[in-house]
Amino acid sequence: MEDIARPRISFLSEGQLDRVHAATLELLASPGMRITTEPARRLLAAAGCRVDGEDVSFPPEVVAWAIDAAPADFAWFGRDGDERIRFGTGEPHWGAGVTCLNYLDPASGEGRAYTLDDIASSARVTDALANIEFLATPGVVRPSADLPLELVNQHEFLRMADACTTPLLVLIAGRPELEDVLEMAAVVAGGREALRARPFVAPYLNPVSPGLYNPETLDKLMLAAEWGVPVVCQPAPQVGATTPVTLAGAIALSNAEALAGLVITQLVREGSPFIGGVVPMALEMRNGTAIAGGPITPLMQYAAMQLARRYGIPVLADGGSSDSKLPDEQATLEATYYAITSALGGVDLMFDGGCLEGGLLWSPELLVIVDEIVDLARATIRGIRIDDETLALSVVREVGLGEIFLGHDHTLAHFRELWGPRLLSWQGRTEWTGQGATTLGERVRARTVELLDTHRPAPLPESVQTQMREVIEARRRSLAGVA
Repeated sequence: MEDIARPRISFLSEGQLDRVHAATLELLASPGMRITTEPARRLLAAAGCRVDGEDVSFPPEVVAWAIDAAPADFAWFGRDGDERIRFGTGEPHWGAGVTCLNYLDPASGEGRAYTLDDIASSARVTDALANIEFLATPGVVRPSADLPLELVNQHEFLRMADACTTPLLVLIAGRPELEDVLEMAAVVAGGREALRARPFVAPYLNPVSPGLYNPETLDKLMLAAEWGVPVVCQPAPQVGATTPVTLAGAIALSNAEALAGLVITQLVREGSPFIGGVVPMALEMRNGTAIAGGPITPLMQYAAMQLARRYGIPVLADGGSSDSKLPDEQATLEATYYAITSALGGVDLMFDGGCLEGGLLWSPELLVIVDEIVDLARATIRGIRIDDETLALSVVREVGLGEIFLGHDHTLAHFRELWGPRLLSWQGRTEWTGQGATTLGERVRARTVELLDTHRPAPLPESVQTQMREVIEARRRSLAGVA
């Protein structure tokens, strides 16, 4: 067995974790959660939860059962059926997106409302980057006369699946849209059972803090469990507005909200793959804006990760976004901060790669920067292997005191293990000047435009696309009242 020292950050002691977990159970018991659909309340009541109108109290034993029932080890696949991400190994995975309103065109430098073509471009850039392993719905396409609101998500999914081979994390409006997306995904996978066996799609959803599960969230949560695909269910609170302003209180409430979703999925289908966590925003008290910046996000995500390790549940967190308005120095600083801290905290999935302006604007250029950051982060958390080969005592003796190691076979065998950049400039000034004296931003823009011009993953077979469009057209006819 390899002896590898992997860096990890843990902020909460075991005693503090005990207190947060105990507080979580108290909140789940009283005041509980507001569960707004009758099917979900019936399910919970049958399991021993106390139902008072829409308010449901979760007994500790029901929560403990759900934690034990949820799998710690499961896989997420690409559209080709190949395993891409394995949960339960402790390895982090980074993704692009999610649901920005506008797209920053790297060719023109101008922002615009997201279009379906921009969804496809975002998917192609994601597919081209080695360190970006999944795509979360990158943008929100506005409805139009030709694209009714009820069909937007389906068309977004079709473009994503056609232009990207990675696993897909989809943000969907409600149950009808998710039903269509899962039917379309089953066409790609080769049937519903094939999709359950090798899922490449997972819905992402949030309870409404504090403590409210609205009908859309419950419908999607239960539908995902019925289909047996992974589901991400995590609160996205504004600290100080929808949670207590103290981080301990915010952590306990958010943990309770996530565990309530876990209970529901396991009651629908025991053993359903579930991904929790928290994606908090801070309410900037001076001007009233919600921001992702500062230490609140990583601190809460550290706590969520430590709790998740105790529960054996994977978590998703932020890992490559910024509140900057451009893919500039601020964006690079903040994306690096989130990517490195989330990785050191032991987070399983990190999304928001490429998101600017607190999630309002998506930039493929920032995603290209994040790909470089992630490569550096991976080299950091990979740790240090300690064995006879790496300690190299015999090599030191062979080279001798006062000599150099450059010509030794050991150096030749291992020097490629040292990390090196692809976008950062490490050459000397003379060589850098000779190559155009470019800034990081200039190199990133050129690389991004090149990827958009040249990267073309194999499209879905035309027969598969036709069947996926048939699902959309069936929904269009039902909306029009046509059989």
